[in-house]
Amino acid sequence: MSDQPRGEGSVPVPPRRSKAQRSAWRRFDLRRGGLRVLAVLGLLLLANLGFWWIVVRPLEVRIFEKQQQKQSARKTEQASAQKLEQIRSVHEHVMQTKEDVRRFFDEMLSVRAKRFVPFQTALHQVGKEFKVTPQRAAITHQELEQEGIEVFAFTFPLNGGYENLREFLAKLEQLDQFIIVREISLRSAAKEGGRNLQLDIAVETYFNAPDMREEIERERLWKLKQRKRNSHRRRR
Repeated sequence: MSDQPRGEGSVPVPPRRSKAQRSAWRRFDLRRGGLRVLAVLGLLLLANLGFWWIVVRPLEVRIFEKQQQKQSARKTEQASAQKLEQIRSVHEHVMQTKEDVRRFFDEMLSVRAKRFVPFQTALHQVGKEFKVTPQRAAITHQELEQEGIEVFAFTFPLNGGYENLREFLAKLEQLDQFIIVREISLRSAAKEGGRNLQLDIAVETYFNAPDMREEIERERLWKLKQRKRNSHRRRR
């Protein structure tokens, strides 16, 4: 019967154990062989623990350290980027300030040879527009050597109505010329029932003087060279 070919729908029969295998399994006693099984399992556990301690744990420590270093590097990079942005912002502010200062000296103040006549013309035109004509003007000149600036002060009396004088002063402040109204003092308001005022007005304007700064710089360098020469002679 066992040698007959199986049909297509037959179920495979598992091979039977030999008598030696069945007898060995029957001879195994958990109460007597359990200690050996536990010993083998313990050795396997110790082997696994040793492998983890020697191989796996150092890898985990290194991975953790690398992660910490990566986080620290990311924080350092972010801090450096913020500091760089701050430095860039400060640099741009400084460069813009230097450009504003240069434009102020070169364009707003300009040199006296270029702006003195236009300044006087603009001042006269404003007075003529509001029928407030300077009778006489006292001009004083001052040199600010350290700053490289010339200061011209104009002091003159004015006669006119209150509205014209007020608009005259407002027009002065609107000029494209660099001008400062330094002082206004009332002298008299007696004419025509007080409608006409007599004022003393002091205005100032500034001019760029690069030659003055260059002369001061040359003098400073010359003094520095003289000090170095004297110091060298003393050492001898």
